[in-house]
Amino acid sequence: MRGTVLGGTNNQFEVERADGTVLLCSIKGKILRESEGYYNPLAPGDLVEIAPDEHDSARGQILSLVPRKNHFVRWNQKGKAPQLLASNLDLLVIVSTPAEPPFRPRFVDRALIQSEAEHIEPLILMNKCDLEFDADTEERLADWERLGYTVLRASAKTGEGLDALVRRLSGKLSAFVGQSGVGKSSLLNALDSGLSLRTSGLSEKYCRGTHTTTRGMLYHLPFGSVPAAAAAPESGAPESGASDAVAPG
Repeated sequence: MRGTVLGGTNNQFEVERADGTVLLCSIKGKILRESEGYYNPLAPGDLVEIAPDEHDSARGQILSLVPRKNHFVRWNQKGKAPQLLASNLDLLVIVSTPAEPPFRPRFVDRALIQSEAEHIEPLILMNKCDLEFDADTEERLADWERLGYTVLRASAKTGEGLDALVRRLSGKLSAFVGQSGVGKSSLLNALDSGLSLRTSGLSEKYCRGTHTTTRGMLYHLPFGSVPAAAAAPESGAPESGASDAVAPG
């Protein structure tokens, strides 16, 4: 039986089966040979072969990992190894801001390089577009567009640009990556008000995010229309369909 990893830690993973039911699964033998060398064995989006527990219908065991088509990682300094953030992606949404926290183009460049290496379609998303974009930021965005990358501007606060974002996400497995404080969780809350992901403001001293999302999870986002609370007044109805999003920790 095959399932999709939604998230998990400490050898306890939530795995969704094809019928939509979710089992709490542990890895048989605690080690997956296919994930040796990584800080963590599994990431949201991974496909795994599982066996239900004969004595507990809510639990199961992970027997093996289906080969990944791609993955997105970051270096885990504590473990001195690459940490898996998401797997089997169709779209990598690289979230940045013109300010609050400050624009960090080098993070975007690193994510673009990894997306190219892993054959994942990248999308540069400038959240907080209600803030001012200075000349240097505009120049860097224009450079990326000249290279053929798509840059979208949106605001989780005002709803501007969310209809265009929905059209890009529809029917795809996407991961939202970016510095703490750029609004990844706020964007997902704006796209689906039922998520109610925890958010917080910036550090007043350093103007940085406070890292409220502690682990990556895969969420299903049904897109028949942009949520009314987040839709810009002039937006039209986006394409219908279903989408999945991974919000990395």
